Amino acid sequence: MMLSKSSERRFEEVARAIDQLLVTTFNDAFEVLEPKLEALERQLLLSVVKTDFERCEVRRRIAETLFTEAFGRNCPWPVFERTLRRIQRLGYSHSERRYHVACLYAQWCRWHPEHDDREARRMLDEAEQRIRRLPRDHWRRKGLLKKLSQLRARTGFQSGPGA
Repeated sequence: MMLSKSSERRFEEVARAIDQLLVTTFNDAFEVLEPKLEALERQLLLSVVKTDFERCEVRRRIAETLFTEAFGRNCPWPVFERTLRRIQRLGYSHSERRYHVACLYAQWCRWHPEHDDREARRMLDEAEQRIRRLPRDHWRRKGLLKKLSQLRARTGFQSGPGA
């Protein structure tokens, strides 16, 4: 989707605000970061973004940031699951976002072998299917498939049912 110049500027402002918050909360616990990101989301929705599309994308960016930070801080399942479900409700902007979420979930499952990993395996399979639907000459396709193959080798999460 082509964005207008004003939309591009607003998204740059959103990205800058998220990055600044992450820098200032680098050493904070997830329980401290989460309400700050949610407050930032409210602020951005009220004062920065203008269109329904932009509002949806801001919600997605905040959800993805929360999920990534929950992963990076190795949060327990109840917290990690909450961030995962939020992203799933909002949907994915494109195949690379779906890939990112599936890969982090698979890696989280490897850190927590007591957790049932069937959903993570299914999400990896779905991400791979979406990536394979990209045109063969798409600039993301080859790199994502290679990284996905490497992740599968590292985690043991081979593709297909019952794998």
